[in-house]
Amino acid sequence: MARKKKEKKPKAETQPMGWDKEDKEEALEAEGLKRIDMDVGRVELLDRDTSTPFIETYDEETGELEGKILLKDGNREGLLALVKIIEEVNVDQDHFANLNSINFSGKLNVENPSKVDRLWDIDLSLDNIGSTNLKSSEIKIQELGVTEEDSIDSRAFKIKGEVTNQLLIKEYINTLPEADNVLNFSDIETDLLKLKDKTSKAGTITQKPKPDEEEEEDEDETMGDGGVDIDEYSLESFGISIDKENTVSFAIAMRSLFEKPIQNLKIIKNIPNELKNTIVRDSSLGTAQLEGNQLIWTIDKLEPETTVILKFSCEITVSTIDAIKTGAIEVSFQAASSFAGGLGIGKFDAYTTNKFYVDELERDEEPNVWDCKLVFDNSSEFIVELFNADVYASEDESKKFIDIDPNDVPRLPSGAQWHSIMWLYESEDYPSFRKKLEFRVMPDFQTMVNGTIAISDVELSVASITGEMSYDITQVPTFTEKDVNAVLKIENNGSAPLNEVSIVQQYFSEEYQPPKADEIKLIWDGSEVELASKAVSVEDNSFKIALTDLKDSSTGMFEPKSILEVQYPIHAVNPAKDARFESEIIYYANIFPRSQELEFRPEVPVLEALHLRRKFRIGKEVQPIGDLGNYKIILLIENIGDMALQNLTLMDKVPDSFEYGSYSTEPEITDEVGQDTLKWEIEKLEEGEKLEISYEITGKGKYSPSDAQLAL
Repeated sequence: MARKKKEKKPKAETQPMGWDKEDKEEALEAEGLKRIDMDVGRVELLDRDTSTPFIETYDEETGELEGKILLKDGNREGLLALVKIIEEVNVDQDHFANLNSINFSGKLNVENPSKVDRLWDIDLSLDNIGSTNLKSSEIKIQELGVTEEDSIDSRAFKIKGEVTNQLLIKEYINTLPEADNVLNFSDIETDLLKLKDKTSKAGTITQKPKPDEEEEEDEDETMGDGGVDIDEYSLESFGISIDKENTVSFAIAMRSLFEKPIQNLKIIKNIPNELKNTIVRDSSLGTAQLEGNQLIWTIDKLEPETTVILKFSCEITVSTIDAIKTGAIEVSFQAASSFAGGLGIGKFDAYTTNKFYVDELERDEEPNVWDCKLVFDNSSEFIVELFNADVYASEDESKKFIDIDPNDVPRLPSGAQWHSIMWLYESEDYPSFRKKLEFRVMPDFQTMVNGTIAISDVELSVASITGEMSYDITQVPTFTEKDVNAVLKIENNGSAPLNEVSIVQQYFSEEYQPPKADEIKLIWDGSEVELASKAVSVEDNSFKIALTDLKDSSTGMFEPKSILEVQYPIHAVNPAKDARFESEIIYYANIFPRSQELEFRPEVPVLEALHLRRKFRIGKEVQPIGDLGNYKIILLIENIGDMALQNLTLMDKVPDSFEYGSYSTEPEITDEVGQDTLKWEIEKLEEGEKLEISYEITGKGKYSPSDAQLAL
């Protein structure tokens, strides 16, 4: 007897799956799952009755019981496949919100968080790829493994064409007595919305004219710094009085154009030393506090299309006509919707470890009457969805015994089994059924945008450098020569061009020696430039590179935002056991005319000499077996040292009077020693690991068993 066939609903592959929402907890709970660990995609199945070791499943249309999920040891947890859109967005704009650059880099990652179960036959569809350089919205991945090397499929993408900044932000400055009334919420919001149309091509610099570079206005139509048009910038005024205490009012306004809320906003307003007595007047959202010379405004969450404003004021008294700058602004934030024009995930399908079977039980008191049920076993670490399960008669596909559609079976946590209800089958022969099961690994969709915005002030000539350094390795072998490649990066992160840049590395020794001049490579903003030999010197165990008088060189001065990269080898020469190179590196810089010298000390890794020696045992055993003339050859190789051995070769030659075969491991057969030679390549032998390889030989004609004793 068979169950009545019901109309099938559309398959689940037509329905978007996963969670790409701003409130991760809410998103998961809405789907019957609770997030346990976001980073690795571990979730817990929510159920009204957690006291039972099973969960009953019902037909959504008829309400009939269709089966039950048996939990393994009550476990309701499992992993989700991770699909991540990861974007880095760095926006640079001037005080008037003209976009200097929008630098963007994106990655689409499909990740297997399991260290046990592989994923395979992965189908992924993307929404809204038009603004990116992605070629196709359909992505197929054959398989993801469980190691760091093969568990992630990563694809980089960029944005095409003109893009708008998704976080509008502008600083307003007013020195008028009625500034608080001028900088009102309504007028600021109206002005801020005008910035929506400002665009920049991602990855390029699009310089916009600044107010002081535009056509000059009549003197009576302008005021403040740089001939700013009062009509265009009526919210702002920049004039202050000499020898008088002036109050400077500030307002920083923001509005998000992202589709979903953005989080962890941090706005840092740098307060120059000339500005005193900074007081926060009002904050429409978040908190603001002064830390040293920085006013830090933090907001946990900013909803879309919401304008927020921070107001504060400073006092300043000047005795000269020198211009006073107002301080740059740095912004960082995290978003859960793609910067790349709404790029999103439409569909995800993937398989993993699974098994299913049908129990067929002939009744004790009713021969030829069988009780049958279908069991689907989620033997993986993942949460899976069994969205289709059909069992029908072998001779008649219309005669269905099990007919499950996507809405009838909830998710199965790791180790759980789904048992269908029993069906009765009458047959003198063994029952035979056709089965069709479709399932998918549940995905977790995550969109992560890490954004920064740099907002310049009225340009102040401030000199500053930063940088970093690294070695390609931090351990060198003892009592041998080995080069360690050093990479030093220096960035001019100030606003003043630098005329001198020097690098000093100290504490070289006989065991760790500095490079020669012709071994040094200098890369300036991505292009290699020639380094004069006289620019390099070694004195008192210190190594120095000095770039001087850059203003008179072919490169010109080291401009703001430029990056110098210096590459050179450090020569480790026969270092003794435990010999260390604890070096110090200092970057020096100065402007023109010379001022107080800048100094930056990057963190420098320690180089250590590592004493490792290869030790192994290799042997051969000959055992007579079976009839006369038959012998078993056993080759042994054992790692008796304290390090892994790699790329080993094990060989044995076979006397001409013997035939050979029955290998435990198939060898390569060569004639490297003038007669048949068996050769095995061993990629890696771990510390303490022993490997045995055996084969059999049979003597023919005049043979001497002792010939087999000879080993290579």
